Amino acid sequence: MKTTTKFNPLITQFDLHQRLYNNVLVGFTDEETNRRLPGYPHISHIKYIAGHLLNSQYGIAMLAGLKTEVKWNDLFAVMGQSEARDDISYPHIDEIMKEWNDLYRPVREKLYRMNDDQLMELPPEPFDAVSESKGQLWTFITHHQAYHIGQIGILRRAFGKDPMSYE
Repeated sequence: MKTTTKFNPLITQFDLHQRLYNNVLVGFTDEETNRRLPGYPHISHIKYIAGHLLNSQYGIAMLAGLKTEVKWNDLFAVMGQSEARDDISYPHIDEIMKEWNDLYRPVREKLYRMNDDQLMELPPEPFDAVSESKGQLWTFITHHQAYHIGQIGILRRAFGKDPMSYE
C-alpha cells in the first residue's frame, strides 16, 4: 500500500538550509568567524552573517506560531536593525550554531502542520510591513537565508577553505 505525504517546497527548502547552514560553517574557528575578509572592511564577518541567519530563523519560528526566546537580537537583528561590528564580544560560533540546530525540529514540526489558510494569514509584527501573508514571509525569509548562506560560501573560499559540501 502506497502512502502519500504532504509535499511542501518550502519545507524542502527549510530542510536544505538546515544542512547547508551547518555545512557552510564547517572548519571555521571562532576566531576566523570574527575576522573580516582582509582588505574588505565593508564586508560583514562570518559570525555576524551566521547570527543574522539565526535571527531570521527566529522569524520563521514566529510565523509558525512557536514561542521562543530571541537570543542576541541586539547583535543580529534583521530588517536593517543591526550591522557587523568589530572588537565586541559576540557569542561563540558554536553557541550560535547550537541555537540554530536546537530550533530546527520544533520549528519544522510547526511549519509542517501549517495549512493554506494559516499561510494566508497576516504575518506577525514587524514582518507585516514587508509581506502580505505568512506564506509570502516564509518565502522571503527562505530567499534571504539562501543569499546569506551563499555569502558565507564565498567567504569560505576567500579564507582558503574547501567549498561548502551539499552532502
